[in-house]
Amino acid sequence: MTGANTAGGPQAADAFRELSGFLLRLTILAPEGGVRFASGPRGTQDVVLGGWGGPDDPLPLRDGRYLRLIVRLSIAPPSEGSRLKVATSSYQYQMDREGERWVFRYDYLRTPPSPYPAAHLQINGSLAEDSLPPRMPLPRIHFPTARVSLEAVIRLLADQFGTPCATTPEVWRPVLAETERTFVEIARRPLAGPDH
Repeated sequence: MTGANTAGGPQAADAFRELSGFLLRLTILAPEGGVRFASGPRGTQDVVLGGWGGPDDPLPLRDGRYLRLIVRLSIAPPSEGSRLKVATSSYQYQMDREGERWVFRYDYLRTPPSPYPAAHLQINGSLAEDSLPPRMPLPRIHFPTARVSLEAVIRLLADQFGTPCATTPEVWRPVLAETERTFVEIARRPLAGPDH
């Protein structure tokens, strides 16, 4: 599956969807959950990966909580090598289906609006120290990060949030390590801030 992801062309998007579904089923996804594509913006070759009900449909997890996973993929035109590009990705861990009680969110935007960093983390909480500007709550702060992989989010939920997995760590840890290694090799490394 990894080779098809890096080779480009229309089959790369399907390989990406299959790999994402496999990693989630192997670990934190509830048995009734799954991922599928929806069409992207009209007139583009974009597709959007999300839950069964579409991009905004969160994935049910084995702990009764949810992961809203939205990944918009673009296939570059043949003149650019027909490679698969992630235009945006968002992983939001939430307590409820509606997402009103979200805990954290990682976002990646290939072309972010200023002044937000392309890859960032937001946390729905409050600080122990009063260090934020007036009228700026913690959930509105965009902490710069490196681009975060699905594997890293799965590992965080399993290890730190105690989300049960479908298989033992001896099974899923090596699989995540191998697929994440490939992600690191091909992932775009955005700047921590605007490029202008």
